[in-house]
Amino acid sequence: MFFRNYLGMEIRGDGLRAVAARRAGGGVALLGGQTLDFSPGAVVPNVKTPNILKPEMFVECVREVLLPLAKGENRIAVALPDTVGQVFLLELDAPFTHHKEGEKILLWHLKDLLPEPMKVSLSFQVLEKRDSGSQRLLVSAIARPVLEQYEELLVRAGFAPAVIDFQALNIFNAYRSRVELGSDFILVAVVGSQLSLLAFENLKLVFYRVKAVPRDVDRVFQELNRTMIGFRRAHGSLHRCMVYLQTDWEQTEPLREAVAAAFDQEPEILPTPLQKLANAKQLTLSAAGQQGMAAALGVAERLIQRVS
Repeated sequence: MFFRNYLGMEIRGDGLRAVAARRAGGGVALLGGQTLDFSPGAVVPNVKTPNILKPEMFVECVREVLLPLAKGENRIAVALPDTVGQVFLLELDAPFTHHKEGEKILLWHLKDLLPEPMKVSLSFQVLEKRDSGSQRLLVSAIARPVLEQYEELLVRAGFAPAVIDFQALNIFNAYRSRVELGSDFILVAVVGSQLSLLAFENLKLVFYRVKAVPRDVDRVFQELNRTMIGFRRAHGSLHRCMVYLQTDWEQTEPLREAVAAAFDQEPEILPTPLQKLANAKQLTLSAAGQQGMAAALGVAERLIQRVS
């Protein structure tokens, strides 16, 4: 029987993480995984200007990582650092009738929050529709020059980007079907140099914040503590909900202590999302290395879901 190959790749400022997967019954089987580190300064995540400062090197790195996994497949799903774009949770008083109308309405609502004078690409998802006609939306925005450079160089490497998204929500996507998280919970992800905090109430995303951080536990604690001041005021009902920690840092205990101090409760450390996948043990990666594949796996599954 022929099984299609699905490629997911996370692009970070310091390197690439990529997986190949296929459908297996009602789940997903891992076909392989690869990592590669960039030379310093090759890719610099930025909201306003193209991120890739060494384009030829980037193209060669993409080929080196993906060609052993591709097996002739050229479609790819990509997760970018959240810090190269912006993500908003918006409340709209009235619905819109079609996608283009929605884009215009959202651009007007966000006009003071988006970078000027650049044009941006928007994608959005309706999270909740209410009887009153109002709705809650998750909106992602990225400056077109930034997005177009990634797309152009991926095509030059021989691959067709079918999905381009951000890291944080794809980390969540890698876990939601594998771990019983509950209906009210907070996911803290400290992956590479990005700190993400996502809060869910009744399985609906109600809070999102991402910050670039150095690999410094004290800075992570400071950012979490600062974030929680406003979060507790706005979402008091989630004050004692379950907190999960996902990280690819080698030393997890200091991070666990920092998160516990910020939330005044013990977090549950999530296992590698590859743990229950067939063939995962064949990957020659450390435990931290496997944790670092979460966004790549999550975005590959987005592609699988889109094709289904």
